[in-house]
Amino acid sequence: MGLEKALSPWKCFIRAVQLSGLALLSAGWSPPPRPLSTNVSHQVLTGQSQQMSALYDARSRTRGDRLSIELDLSDDTQYGFVLNRLHAAGKNERNSPELFNKLARLRRRALSRGNGQPAAAALPEQPIWCDHYLIVKPPVPSNDGKSMRYEPYVHVSCQGGATYVYADIVAYETNQTETQSRLVASNAGEEYGGGTNFIDVGTVATVHVADGRLLRLESIALAVDDVTGRDVSTYTVARTSVALREEGGFTLLHPRENVPNNTADIVLCQLRGGADCDYAVAGYSNGVLMAYPPTPTGVAASRTDAPGVLNPADYWEFSAPFNNRRLYIPVRTEIKAGSRNYLQCKVDSYTYGRIRLHTDTGVVCSNTVDFKSLLPVGNYAATFNHLADTSYSINQNDPEDCGVNKVLNRATTFTITIMGKARCTSAEGVDYLEPFYKSQAIDGRELTTQRLFFRNSCMAEGTRIQLAGGRVVPVEQVKLGDKVLAGAGRAVLTVTDVARGNELAPFVHLRDSLGHQVMLTEMHPIVTAKGQVVAARDLKVRDQVRTDKGVASLTAVKRVPVKGKRVFNLKLGTAEELAGVDALGQTMFAGGFLVGDMAMQEELERPANEPAADVLARLPKAWHQDYLNARRRSAE
Repeated sequence: MGLEKALSPWKCFIRAVQLSGLALLSAGWSPPPRPLSTNVSHQVLTGQSQQMSALYDARSRTRGDRLSIELDLSDDTQYGFVLNRLHAAGKNERNSPELFNKLARLRRRALSRGNGQPAAAALPEQPIWCDHYLIVKPPVPSNDGKSMRYEPYVHVSCQGGATYVYADIVAYETNQTETQSRLVASNAGEEYGGGTNFIDVGTVATVHVADGRLLRLESIALAVDDVTGRDVSTYTVARTSVALREEGGFTLLHPRENVPNNTADIVLCQLRGGADCDYAVAGYSNGVLMAYPPTPTGVAASRTDAPGVLNPADYWEFSAPFNNRRLYIPVRTEIKAGSRNYLQCKVDSYTYGRIRLHTDTGVVCSNTVDFKSLLPVGNYAATFNHLADTSYSINQNDPEDCGVNKVLNRATTFTITIMGKARCTSAEGVDYLEPFYKSQAIDGRELTTQRLFFRNSCMAEGTRIQLAGGRVVPVEQVKLGDKVLAGAGRAVLTVTDVARGNELAPFVHLRDSLGHQVMLTEMHPIVTAKGQVVAARDLKVRDQVRTDKGVASLTAVKRVPVKGKRVFNLKLGTAEELAGVDALGQTMFAGGFLVGDMAMQEELERPANEPAADVLARLPKAWHQDYLNARRRSAE
């Protein structure tokens, strides 16, 4: 089915936040997944699966970075396959009338566009609305080593979301030629009113270690959006040898939390940051690795035992000059080829390697350079280090979709997938090539959700800060432990962190009616006369703001060039101090203006938590019966 025509610096701070609980990013509703039933015989499903698998292989070489193919609903085989899988999932014309009405209309449309073209012909490549692929993490071996337990799952991300998404997963154990198949496990699920990050559908597949056998995983995804008129049906396959014992076969070492904190955040700071940064742009000065040099040469991780001190052992160099508009993710993985009949194998070749960052809007950002040629070969175990520029949009609609300006405070999940073959030599000296498919992820299925935040809140060097004792000093002279005069009832707060770094965008220069002036980065929070917190970039002449002399009117608001000035920000208040202040407590007087600290800036930039809308109220009326039936069925 063709895609309908779509509607037509890591700033200061990028944070990957790990939230507790199964915090899926989609805003819709989905019932618990269910295994495929016997409504359709396994023999029929297996036969159709073999046909579809052959079609996938015939078309897979044309897809570039895509891991799924689009289905042609004008073809009887493909359309019948979709219908049978839906029926096996318990969907039918009675409990899902709109879904089957939609499928019938899409079938008629596909037939009218067919013009007699053969179904096996590859459909034209188009921008991806929905990215659809499988996550297959290394299996867990049984105690006796005779079997392995896989827990694969489906990932579907539709840019802008979808009215309805269906996904399933089926696991088969097959011979190498896939002429003999045994159904191992299956599951199917759906989501109404979400679709930006649907990862609910997974299964558990336990297989015996056996020579000449494969675990073949396959998935169908259907997505429909009534608002934009878009729709897509896709199919994907993953294969991995079950002759390979893969204990620890693919371990993600970075990115990770290096600086312990209460929320298990992973914090990546590109232009500037404080001691809570897990990673920072860096460079060497007189043999010392320093954060935020004028011309960064790479990214480094903080030492766990000394937050804010960079670790030379965890340093990734840029392969091209630093670009503050791009997203850089330091990646380190340990890859093991596995063993066959207890003899270690070696990685022979790679056929695929890609990182994906899925935003909460369904945009998929990926590595700009295909790194499969950089992956280590010829070894049983090897470490892969790579600084990934993830500024390429798989959706291909807008080249800026994955620029830092578009991922401002957008929650993302992180996945990495590699495919290839391991060369295994038997005791008799015979070589065997065994396929593998390996994934790792930081996402909701692991009770963590990675989020990236792009922050621009800092003050220009030279900005005068009022300390508790009445002394006024430039912000660059403020140290950890200093006491600052806060705006909340003139409270005194301790400086608990100092962020420093560079700025590329022009400053916002403010001047008021009482003679104050200050230069702030565009997203730095400032308090208005009414107690509202706004970004400096949103202020205009005659706005009233709070100052150390009372309320003042702005007489000038303009942008001024940075001219190499360094920028700084402070984090204020111990837990005991903050317990006694109100919502405007974490503030200070900078240049006489009442401004927020780092914590207030983070809150300002965080997307507002909109009240959870009733899914039924958001769904088009045509889908109400499908949705209500699904709710009733899930309660059975």
